[in-house]
Amino acid sequence: METKWLEDFITLAQTKNFSKAANLRCVTQPAFSRRIQALEGWLGCELIDRGSYPTRLSPQGEVFYEQALTMLEQIRQARTIVRGGSLQSRQPIRLVVPHTLACSKAPHWVSSLKAKLADRLPDLSFQLTASNVHDAVLYFTDGASDFLVCYHHSREPIELDPSKFEVRILGVERFEPYSAVNAEGGPRYSLDPLAPLPVPYLSYSKHAYLSKMTDIAMEGGPLFLKKSLFETDMSESLKSMCEAGLGVAWLPESAVAEGSGLCKIPGPYFTDMEVRLYRRIHRHTENSVAHEQVELIWHYWPD
Repeated sequence: METKWLEDFITLAQTKNFSKAANLRCVTQPAFSRRIQALEGWLGCELIDRGSYPTRLSPQGEVFYEQALTMLEQIRQARTIVRGGSLQSRQPIRLVVPHTLACSKAPHWVSSLKAKLADRLPDLSFQLTASNVHDAVLYFTDGASDFLVCYHHSREPIELDPSKFEVRILGVERFEPYSAVNAEGGPRYSLDPLAPLPVPYLSYSKHAYLSKMTDIAMEGGPLFLKKSLFETDMSESLKSMCEAGLGVAWLPESAVAEGSGLCKIPGPYFTDMEVRLYRRIHRHTENSVAHEQVELIWHYWPD
């Protein structure tokens, strides 16, 4: 049995879709299906109910899902021990967040938690992983992180099993268009249909979560923005291009600091996203010291 088979199975159980799970695991769907079948062969039972749609686990698969999570966690704990660590010592709290929140919000969260828990957890430390939204969710559900913070929109929801993961809404962030400031202190570019054309558009890569947010914000918006001048996955890169006066970019409001040289563009082309915090529901097989830290941080996490 190979560890990657467990990771494949967990991903399939959480996505309920062979094609999506294969894509997240960076393998072709036929190869992914063969690996699931290999795991079933090793166990001697079917884990997937292939007669249902969408894909769901068989009764044996439901039982094995919890065991697979535990097995992966035990493998990670064993690695910690053989590398000279101790499960009873305080390990860094592992956070995974999208790139934008890693820059705009993470410093506030970490400094606030350090201050609030200075007496109870004086050696509190953090390990932060910045990623795109989809990879961050996968990283978290695979057990590689204690907490996930990400954006959520009702039309592009982050769907995690509520029986396995707990969620808190930290706040709401507006996602709207920005432009460099002109000599009069207003936006250099306008989205008014009567404004001078063309308006250069700075966009997110097609598969980025914020690209989908931009599409929602722009619904019914100016058609002349449909062709992009510059494309990237990173909001920080778009912000830099926008500050240089190269065009219009949609950005989360927390990414734009006061005095940045950017100005909001008035109009109806915006949307609001929730900022959500997730943690895994505690299982009794997990390290009690680590659970104590996670419980305290969950309770004291700032908005």
